[in-house]
Amino acid sequence: MSYNYSANHYNRYSDSDIRKKKPVETPPPDLRSSFNTNNTNYGNSAPSRPSNNYAGNYPHSNIPNHDRTSNYSTNRSYASYTQSPARTAVYYQHANDSCSVPTEKSKNQHKVYDVNRYQRQNDRLSDNNWRSTARPIKNQYIHPDDVNLTKRNNFFCPYLDPVDMEKEIQNGTSYEGVIRITKNRYDAYVTCDGLEADVYIGGLKSRNRSLDGDRVVVQLVDVDTVWDIESISTADQDEYTDAEQSYKPAYCGEVVGITLRSPNTTFVGTVGSSRTPGQPNNGRFSRDNRAPRIAWFKPIDQRVPLIAIRDNDVPADLITNADVYKNCLYSATVLQWSIHDTSPAGKLKEKIGLLGDLSTERHAILADNSIATSDFTPVTLSGLPSTPWEIPESEIKQRRDLRQELIFTIDPSTAKDLDDAVHFKVLDDGFYEVGVHIADVGFFLKRGSALDQEALQRGTSTYLVDKTFSMLPSLLCEELCSLNPNVDRLAFSVIWKLDAYGKQLSTWFGKTVIRSRAKLSYDDAQCVIDGDEIPDDVKIYGTHSVSQVSASIFMLNKLATELRRKRFDYGALQLNSVKLKFELDSQGQPISVSTAESKEANQLIEEFMLLANISVAKKISATYPEEALLRRHEPPLQKRLVKLGLNFCGSSAGSLQISFDKVKDKNVKEVLLVLAIRCMQRAKYFCTGDIDIAKYQHYALNENVYTHFTSPIRRYADVMVHRLLESALEGKNGARKAQDDSTNLYLSKYLARCEMVKGAVFVKANVIAVTKDYYEVHVPKYGLEGKFRLKDLPIQQYGYKNGVLDIHWKPGVSSEPELDQLMSALSVTNDKDTVEFEEIPCLQLLAVFSKIDVRIQVNETRSPPIINLYPVNPFSGEIVIV
Repeated sequence: MSYNYSANHYNRYSDSDIRKKKPVETPPPDLRSSFNTNNTNYGNSAPSRPSNNYAGNYPHSNIPNHDRTSNYSTNRSYASYTQSPARTAVYYQHANDSCSVPTEKSKNQHKVYDVNRYQRQNDRLSDNNWRSTARPIKNQYIHPDDVNLTKRNNFFCPYLDPVDMEKEIQNGTSYEGVIRITKNRYDAYVTCDGLEADVYIGGLKSRNRSLDGDRVVVQLVDVDTVWDIESISTADQDEYTDAEQSYKPAYCGEVVGITLRSPNTTFVGTVGSSRTPGQPNNGRFSRDNRAPRIAWFKPIDQRVPLIAIRDNDVPADLITNADVYKNCLYSATVLQWSIHDTSPAGKLKEKIGLLGDLSTERHAILADNSIATSDFTPVTLSGLPSTPWEIPESEIKQRRDLRQELIFTIDPSTAKDLDDAVHFKVLDDGFYEVGVHIADVGFFLKRGSALDQEALQRGTSTYLVDKTFSMLPSLLCEELCSLNPNVDRLAFSVIWKLDAYGKQLSTWFGKTVIRSRAKLSYDDAQCVIDGDEIPDDVKIYGTHSVSQVSASIFMLNKLATELRRKRFDYGALQLNSVKLKFELDSQGQPISVSTAESKEANQLIEEFMLLANISVAKKISATYPEEALLRRHEPPLQKRLVKLGLNFCGSSAGSLQISFDKVKDKNVKEVLLVLAIRCMQRAKYFCTGDIDIAKYQHYALNENVYTHFTSPIRRYADVMVHRLLESALEGKNGARKAQDDSTNLYLSKYLARCEMVKGAVFVKANVIAVTKDYYEVHVPKYGLEGKFRLKDLPIQQYGYKNGVLDIHWKPGVSSEPELDQLMSALSVTNDKDTVEFEEIPCLQLLAVFSKIDVRIQVNETRSPPIINLYPVNPFSGEIVIV
């Protein structure tokens, strides 16, 4: 997409106003005089920007940002409209003959710009009192948000010309990647292909108006200079931050462009008349002195800045009914972020409801993660066949007919979208045939159709606790594509010839037509694995018997067990987080919660789905070496393992798994797994032509290539794995976050009800981290984590030595801690030093793997509700409120 910037728009400036000159020894007077030296603005006007130019419509990108402090803030007064480094150098020389030019440190190093040079230039510009909004050069590129019609100085640097940006990416001056902003709102990182580590972006200025999830272009700056300033500015922060923020980064940079906005452009929050509660609106009221001209939208997501809501979007009664708005949730979107504003401008989209209400909070989760909840339009449904529908005979003739095979599905008992089925049989030569059959969604989802575009935008189905928002219409995901029993269905199949040990002797890929003979749940299959019969309520269709189905399940499980053993023998890693299941009453309120258990039946299906994904990945990467869509998983950062106190080697998944297997104590292993998950990086989709083949590997699976093939009904990537689908997959993280937020919402409602009915909620927690200032715990029953700062606890004193905290609680207790059990737990650590403690009343000793009691309380006055953990004083029984 391009903006209609006419070349004639700036023709009101004559050539005599701004002359294009070559670099000279001294600044020419005509160029010097062309800049605003009298603190007046020349009106850098530009065509009006599109009203929706923010919501994913920036084909360009954002420009050099500086650091968060003024110590090395860059002021590109002359370069504001001359974006490439070469042109920037020219005009800096015009302005001051002593200004230096960006140079490479070495031909063998990444290009890094000297931050000190920026500071020197900034000092000179300040001395000369030139404004940052210079008269634009004729026909130069200007991003819509870089137009400054005010008398205010630019807070950010202008964005680079997209053409120049592309050139800089090609020659290694700039790098492209997705920015992720940490929860402290201050630090950010960009993962760039071509760099061995993430690029650290410090502060609002250096992010240059980019939001979390945006695809940005960054230029590298000197690490030592940046980190010295960063270390000073964050020295007094006592909050525990990610290990990334505690170590000097390999690269530092600043955002110079945004090539693609994150698809999540809607945010949920509250509306007020001032930036900070209790502060006045600084006189920004309309003439009737009732409605403020500017309202401030405060997003729930702390990574998102305050959004200025202007003029007609400001509620008229915001001042008189401030208390009402304070407890009401709204959704808003960003429209623009001008170069001179520290906050973006936006508009309110809708009123969601009162804070704390379950339906309101669920709606907020969906809106905050940009989950599509609307029904499919008639246009998107127009290309689907009418029902009842049968497979055309011509299509059957083009496929391998497997309708006579004993094929069946194994899924959760509540599943409606059955996208995978399996079969097993013994071949004449004594070997085994195993098939995985996946719903052929592509037959109905035609490339480029309206429905295809809608599915592309949704990217994935979203599963909340009480409702599912599907990627495809129910006609497809529950009927025409779903592999329901006793009906003919189109499938894409992978069939292997295996020996008794699961070794692959041959693999076949192809389009098939199948007919499932039974719909089994995981519990049904588990009954067979445990030696029992298939439950009577399971109906077997066709001429196959119950015993034949049971025999197939038994043999499939035997092969899956062998495949699983080999995977871990060859270096795979198993990391499972806590998954919760809820029971809801008739009003949709949670009344019970339990932990989901992975049984052998689950692992049976998991192994063959993994095998299918790996087989397909090998096939498509060999056939389309430049275009295949694969999924990779990078190793955990060793510094994260060290920071969290794990004396493990993370160089390979196998070495990490061996370290886990050596731990025999179940409680200790549970804690270690929680810590290890923290250190893991997220798996990513990629196109084989974009990165080096050495980076294809999936760390956790220990496979050279991997992709997603087995869930096309709920995941767009599986529909066409041979296409570059990165843009379609951006929404997947939002869907996952919505699922997590939904789980937390229902857990909070359940715990609040438990407290109301039964009283205070106490649970056991494992200590997973101990430092001299705080300790952290994990509640395995609910998958919760909490951190307790020692300075906030009612204690007399505390000490820390060799990984052990000794906490002296306030007097008034007579019992002593059971040191024997604690020291027994400590014996599993790798600490070779021994520490002797005197038995002191009111003393509690804490180390990693210790068990303590905590109380859970829910704050329902916040949105979303917050689940708080409070440590229990082991001597008084009182609850410590942090």
